[in-house]
Amino acid sequence: MRPRTRAAVVGVLVVTVLAVVVLLARGTTEDGVRIVREGPVAFNLRHPASMKAIEPVNDERLHLERKDLDSFVVEPLSLPAYEGDVGGILPVVAARELEALRTRFPNLEPVEEGKARINKVAGYSMVFRASRQPRLYGRLVLLPQPGPGARDGVKLLLLANPDAGADKARDVGTRGLLKTPYRSFRFGTEGP
Repeated sequence: MRPRTRAAVVGVLVVTVLAVVVLLARGTTEDGVRIVREGPVAFNLRHPASMKAIEPVNDERLHLERKDLDSFVVEPLSLPAYEGDVGGILPVVAARELEALRTRFPNLEPVEEGKARINKVAGYSMVFRASRQPRLYGRLVLLPQPGPGARDGVKLLLLANPDAGADKARDVGTRGLLKTPYRSFRFGTEGP
């Protein structure tokens, strides 16, 4: 191989390796704005910069939204005394929460419910259609703090419409910008 050809090949290889390193480094960084809440139930998460934190109302611990598109709300969860695995009490509490949601959304239609896991923490998720006109979908996740006998935790309420990327109820938290706070949620003040 001629020296000039060899130099060109080495140059291309060096540029390729540098590009791969930059892409890998970018892939491991955390995108978005990090929020940490301390208190009886400490938690942290990340959210896209386009979602704005608004003043929480009632007992909300955090309220993020993009006006007329989607919202992400964290509220406290208190479980009644129970014996055994927390998975046994969560469907009972979920039935009560569903009735409370029906008050807020009279045309609510449940889509699916069942066990959920967010960053290795067991919980319970309910997916629903809040309204047909205008189309609005939601997901409520009951997430007790990890540990045996835990009676406190959080409720995550996610709401989105088709303009936010939720073409169907199951898309809430799995598509669009709500995916970031939903998947990055962690108990405690230290991120991943």
